[in-house]
Amino acid sequence: MPRSSKAKQTMRSHAATDPKSADDTRKGSRVGRPPRVSTQAIIAAAIEIGLEGVTLKRVADRLGVAVPTLYKHIRSRDELVRMAAFELTLKRRAPEREDLHWSEIATGYALSLYESFVAEPQLVHELMKGTMGPDIELDFLERFLDAMTRQGFSLDEGMQLHHAVAMLAIGASVAAISVISARALGAPMDQALREAAAQREAETLKHTRSVLDTYVNAESRDWLDSLRLMLEGIAARRGETLPSSLRPISSPSPGHSPKS
Repeated sequence: MPRSSKAKQTMRSHAATDPKSADDTRKGSRVGRPPRVSTQAIIAAAIEIGLEGVTLKRVADRLGVAVPTLYKHIRSRDELVRMAAFELTLKRRAPEREDLHWSEIATGYALSLYESFVAEPQLVHELMKGTMGPDIELDFLERFLDAMTRQGFSLDEGMQLHHAVAMLAIGASVAAISVISARALGAPMDQALREAAAQREAETLKHTRSVLDTYVNAESRDWLDSLRLMLEGIAARRGETLPSSLRPISSPSPGHSPKS
């Protein structure tokens, strides 16, 4: 028997005795690497599908994997939607124009963080628990550093600016969320502060009482004044002045949904 015919007979015999091999032969399948799946790939698939109609089954089908594979990277559809919404907000708000001053770019990134967290307070909890996912943070940092290095910042300077912007924006969003939550519970924050101060001895809190009206009437957009002061300090160290176009930008007031 020719060698090739003998080899074919051996393959057919093996397929007949090995059900899995026979099934693979019938389907014409071949062994290869499984599809690569990452959190970012899952988020990208969800965005492509559209958040209103996204399901884990549709995401899995798009990526060519089984639904249980997705659970290695995300915990639920709700978590996926939150992460995808956060990604969309960051991309939509973060300025990409080449003619913008670095301070305008930084302000855009700060607003994107603020609006994302105020719109989805659960993201703050995810951030605090360290479960929001490192992929989003890595992509955000990479885009920010890329924008800043093109503006003449070193990587270290860009990273320091990123931390400063992020801490200020996240702190402001937490403050705004607390005001919204208090109103939802029927206990406005300003009222609660006044009542708490009234219960203290008259000789206490002398400094706080003198500024209490200003403190309780602070608006959520006031944090942008702090952001501008910070940016002015950085600009001064670089021998620059901020552009006249960088004026305080109104951010959503607590209790109102931020606009896209």
